[in-house]
Amino acid sequence: MLKNGIIVTLLILLTLSLVACNKSENRSLSTKNEAETLMVDPIVEKHENENNPNNQQKLGNNDNNYIINELNYSKNDDKFKCNIKYPQISGLSDNEKQKKINRTLKNEAIKVINYYENPYGSVELSIDYKVTLKNPNILSVQYSGVGSVSNAAHPNNLFFTTNINIMTGERLRLKDIVEIDKNFAQKFLNEEFKSMWPEQSEALEYFTSEEVQEYFKEADSLDNIGTEKQSDVFSYLTTNSLGISISVGHAIGDHAEFEIKYQNIRENIKTENEIWQGLLHYQNE
Repeated sequence: MLKNGIIVTLLILLTLSLVACNKSENRSLSTKNEAETLMVDPIVEKHENENNPNNQQKLGNNDNNYIINELNYSKNDDKFKCNIKYPQISGLSDNEKQKKINRTLKNEAIKVINYYENPYGSVELSIDYKVTLKNPNILSVQYSGVGSVSNAAHPNNLFFTTNINIMTGERLRLKDIVEIDKNFAQKFLNEEFKSMWPEQSEALEYFTSEEVQEYFKEADSLDNIGTEKQSDVFSYLTTNSLGISISVGHAIGDHAEFEIKYQNIRENIKTENEIWQGLLHYQNE
């Protein structure tokens, strides 16, 4: 009996010892799991980034993924009805520069209203936009639409553009990014610029080299729209091409667009302008 009692006692002690070990191990695992959860907690990571100047600088300089939002300017009365869509951007680290860019985008978009400043009848105007290039250096926007006056013979097909240097916030014109000379004008007239609509290519045969150079130097301005000094030439950029729009007869569309690969105008590109930093590699394609 004594022997059996000793054996029972030993078994009880062994069982208690195993239970204690398991509890200790479970506490250790629980502590480890809690530590791993804290390490990946997004709130903790957020505070670490906010308190680390190096992280703040890295995040603040990343303007690659700014966002484009669509806004609408409208007016509706007995004499004038208009609907103009235009882009606004968000996500830049420099808030003042972002405000400047957005003011320019809006102001340039609604300048088209001045074309109908003194109409002979009621006006209806509808404008939409298309982004042809968006990168950290430049934003290029095309606007197109239709404007009509109640007693006019036909509506007008409208086209204009706005190009923005994202790094400086300044509006760009054709003369800011390429050297406008006889060589550049001849490329345009000799069909090195490709027409976006084949039926419009013949429109160029009525221009001289001198006229083209003069028109190009005044391109990309809506400041004199609706006056005798109105410019009807606008430029835009894509990932691999420069586009130029000119005024043509109503029978063939009112405006015509022509594009040329960057590699074919490399001698005219103003490489000192920073907007070309992300585009020059296309010259060698």
